[in-house]
Amino acid sequence: MKTCLKILSVSLLILSIMSSCNSGKKALQQGNYADAVLSAVQRLRDNPDSKKSGETLDQAYPLAISTFKQEIEELLQSQDPFKYSGVADRYETMNRMADEIRHCPAALKIVSNPETFSSEIAGARQKAAPEAYDAGINLLQQGTRPAARDAYYQFLNADKYVPGYKDVKQKIVQAKLDATLKVVVEQVPVPGRYKLSSDFFYDQVYTLLNKTSRREFVEFYSPETAKQLPYVDEILRMEFDDFVVGSTYDKDSEKEFTSKDSVKTGSATINGQKVDVFDRVKAKLTTHRREVVSTGVLMVQIVEARTNKPKASQKFPGTFTWFSEWAGFNGDSRALTQQQLEMCKRKPVMPPPPQDLFLEFTKPIYEQLKGFLSNYYKNNQ
Repeated sequence: MKTCLKILSVSLLILSIMSSCNSGKKALQQGNYADAVLSAVQRLRDNPDSKKSGETLDQAYPLAISTFKQEIEELLQSQDPFKYSGVADRYETMNRMADEIRHCPAALKIVSNPETFSSEIAGARQKAAPEAYDAGINLLQQGTRPAARDAYYQFLNADKYVPGYKDVKQKIVQAKLDATLKVVVEQVPVPGRYKLSSDFFYDQVYTLLNKTSRREFVEFYSPETAKQLPYVDEILRMEFDDFVVGSTYDKDSEKEFTSKDSVKTGSATINGQKVDVFDRVKAKLTTHRREVVSTGVLMVQIVEARTNKPKASQKFPGTFTWFSEWAGFNGDSRALTQQQLEMCKRKPVMPPPPQDLFLEFTKPIYEQLKGFLSNYYKNNQ
């Protein structure tokens, strides 16, 4: 068994080595020279004697440098509105290759003096920051959420190139706010006696939305917190239709049972001698079942805040049945099973209070609601 495991481990190692070598060589063949360099360096860290990785690095590095320099020259001569961003990204990639090579002794034997471009990067970043910043300003002025989302990423780029450029920190906050779908989750109206349970249900839904959605451009607000916003985009409304809590139904049934075996039922005197009499015995079992049914339908509607126009709606039914069972009998108890006798010892019990029954019938509704809201906001953020 140990031998098999050793063979398997060696086989996996060989496959891993072959995959690493092939990935670097394949990247080289496809013209992805930077990827080929980085893959080869990583392979040389794991196996400094890898001849194929050394050959890949030796071929790919000069090709990567010459290709990036050519692309930089072309960008500088172009009218590309983001040319300095492209220039900065290429210089950064070349510096990353140099840094990786310097931290790999086997790679340094092949490329002994990798080029660095620190001053070039600094200059390109200074010009790339206004490119991204100005693009973000223009996008924000379009006044749409998709444009604000693109503006958000442009401002992040500007801050990446020159941290704290102009008022970019404030612009990031503004763009994020404008790009975010702001949804008010309204309270669920119910009669006062069910308010505690309704509030608990609302809290579950509100927590679910804020905890599990975790989408970058969707935020949920209670009616109170939404008052602090300049505007909202959508309103999530929930209302219970025709719910009934605590409908009681009593069901009684009678059935006669006969013992499977004969049991002693008395004694008799035969020929002057007293003997036991055996026979099968009977008992009539009366079973009582009390059901308390609570049911309702939750109407969910998502509307556009500005126009009050419905964007999505669905109904979710839920039912909860609480029950209590007990029994009584007439006749011989030996005709009944142990389980039936235990039921005869029971007494009727009081059902849970209405607040608890309300909460129970909302549980299956909540499970359905989770999927609906998750899918809706996944597709509409």
